[in-house]
Amino acid sequence: MTLFKKYFLFLLLFACAYSQAQFLPDNTSLNVQSVQRWMDSNRDFVNVIQVLEPMHKSEEDLKKFEALPASEQDLQITAFLQKNNLLNVTNEIATRHGWKTVGEYMRLSSKLGNAIAAYFFTIELEKLTEEQKKSLRAKTDPAVLNAPKEDIEFVKSHETLLKSYIQAYAKGR
Repeated sequence: MTLFKKYFLFLLLFACAYSQAQFLPDNTSLNVQSVQRWMDSNRDFVNVIQVLEPMHKSEEDLKKFEALPASEQDLQITAFLQKNNLLNVTNEIATRHGWKTVGEYMRLSSKLGNAIAAYFFTIELEKLTEEQKKSLRAKTDPAVLNAPKEDIEFVKSHETLLKSYIQAYAKGR
């Protein structure tokens, strides 16, 4: 194969991969579609998440990981999954459910989890005295305290959907 043909083939493959990524849905913000996708794919990702848990040896290690840019997180997740011979299986799950990467699924999971916790945190705060509020804030994870207001509002406006999903999930449905 000539150099020109190799270069052309490379460009063609790159263009196909890039165009596929362009058509994947927005999985970075909380919206009905991204959360529905998360709900639909959650059971398939359970084993993946269990495999990824030992990736971080400590809370400090996890915080360092979470502070990394998404692309660096994805590289580390890919390397870890490849080391454990699970990269193909997990990529198939991600692709089937419309996620660009396993890391993207995990980041939306964290975003949703923090928003749910923040929503309940704000409800609880309303019941407390100033001294109790101060004490509770001191004990609360900064990720929950810093959850964006629009994420908390999303949870508030979709509480029924989320509650019914969580109840069904707990019952194994």
